[in-house]
Amino acid sequence: MEESLPDWTPTPIATSWDDLMEEISSVEDWEAKRKDVHDRFLALICDTAAPEPPEPDLKVERAWRANDFTIQYVSYQVEEDERAHAYVGVPGGEPPSGGFPGVVCLHGTTNWGARRTLGLLAEPGDPDEGRGGVDGKDFARQLVRRGYVTISPEHFCSASRIPEEGRYETAALYRKHPNWSAVGKYTYDSVIATNVLAGREDVDETRLGVTGHSLGGHGSVFLAAYDDRIKCAIPSCSGGTFRENPAPLHWSRDHWYVYFPQLRKDFLAGRQVQCDFHEMFALIAPRPVLERFALNDGDEAGQAHRVMLHLKLRELYRLLGHEDAHAFLVFGDGHAIPDLSQEACLSWMDRWLKHKGDPLGSWGSHS
Repeated sequence: MEESLPDWTPTPIATSWDDLMEEISSVEDWEAKRKDVHDRFLALICDTAAPEPPEPDLKVERAWRANDFTIQYVSYQVEEDERAHAYVGVPGGEPPSGGFPGVVCLHGTTNWGARRTLGLLAEPGDPDEGRGGVDGKDFARQLVRRGYVTISPEHFCSASRIPEEGRYETAALYRKHPNWSAVGKYTYDSVIATNVLAGREDVDETRLGVTGHSLGGHGSVFLAAYDDRIKCAIPSCSGGTFRENPAPLHWSRDHWYVYFPQLRKDFLAGRQVQCDFHEMFALIAPRPVLERFALNDGDEAGQAHRVMLHLKLRELYRLLGHEDAHAFLVFGDGHAIPDLSQEACLSWMDRWLKHKGDPLGSWGSHS
């Protein structure tokens, strides 16, 4: 008598992110849903409150040689009454035919974060003076040395634009633009920084990427979801979601850096936000994305749910025929960029941006 075997069928995994692929069985299904997700994302960041961007009036404030590459400190208009500043890293030697690939590098919540991406010390007199980018936060420097032009914009409430209330205080933004959001403003400024990068004669505007850590990790997701010119996104330690977050009011504080003030009532009432991070990542698809995060970066259950988020996102990339363009890296080094994470970022950028043309074909952009 033949011995009966146990049922080894894996237990189906139900997650908070399953609604991403509900009733989606074809590319056409996703194209229709994507329009709705895109509209909800724009509503989330209060995009209709954004002003019309002015002419950039780009100026190079100063430039200097940093060993094997050049750094330019530039300024440009972001609003009619507001100029932004950024550090541009330029590789040594002549640009290749068509120009260097370019990367927007977004920093975390330190006042000198833009400088830190290029391994520079804080400005003299800054409370962080003496600290340099030697802990993995010098990702712009690493990219420039590999042949990328980088732009590291200063966040809108830090460095040259510290509001009177202090660093990363958003009260002044909401006095000026009461119907906008800090995320909308951050994304708006990041798009203009992308314009500056793409407009350089030594940059190939068809090969643009974004990376960033912590707040800059969030910003990388927001920018790539918003701007299809970004062909490769590599966020680092971008933190929690809305749904699987034991402290969702982090996203809608009543003080300091207030990401989404309009969401506070929803969070207090226990209502679900109209566009969570699985859908923001889905707006990037099928463009290449690599997210890097640690399970021991804050709430471990929330980070485990982030793994589940990516397993669901992988279904979308598979449907679109570009499963190879999606990856995530999980480690145990906390809120940091360990060597493993840094090397993965550089390798992923090289894979997807050091080429000619669009390897994803027409799926590289959306109308």
